[in-house]
Amino acid sequence: MDAFYQTVTTFCFTLIGLWWGVVQFRHDEWMHDPNHRRMAYAIHLSFLIPGVMSLGSLVSQETRIIWQLAFVIAGALGGLGMFLILRMIQSPVARGWLFTWGKWIVLLLYALVVLIAILPDVTKPLNLKPLQVEGLLLSILVFLGVSFAWEFTAMPKAKKE
Repeated sequence: MDAFYQTVTTFCFTLIGLWWGVVQFRHDEWMHDPNHRRMAYAIHLSFLIPGVMSLGSLVSQETRIIWQLAFVIAGALGGLGMFLILRMIQSPVARGWLFTWGKWIVLLLYALVVLIAILPDVTKPLNLKPLQVEGLLLSILVFLGVSFAWEFTAMPKAKKE
């Protein structure tokens, strides 16, 4: 599992750097509109939170409580942060099924991350270790983050009046 979490950590922090580059290209447009700025930050969180959780799993080599705390804290903050940011967006910044349903899927995934970290034995019927299930959930979170980034970036530029 260490190789997986090392890869996810590297991937997530690389995506953050790339996302910062994208934000710079659209800086004037996105940073002057609170809704666009919030959406850009929500996408940033979709890479940062899984990266932090993966990093937390790496430092917990033999101490289960460390990864559990990392996943509970990061998952709760990630879910709360995404909920608050998406709630503050006043108008639909991006349209389509991904943004309509994806935000609820993200919140559900964060809730599952926290649940498994608190009650790791719930994974026993699946014959998987808790960190394996958490890894699957993080993979879906990162996939959704990349999909959100694509949808948001591919939107046409706002027309200047």
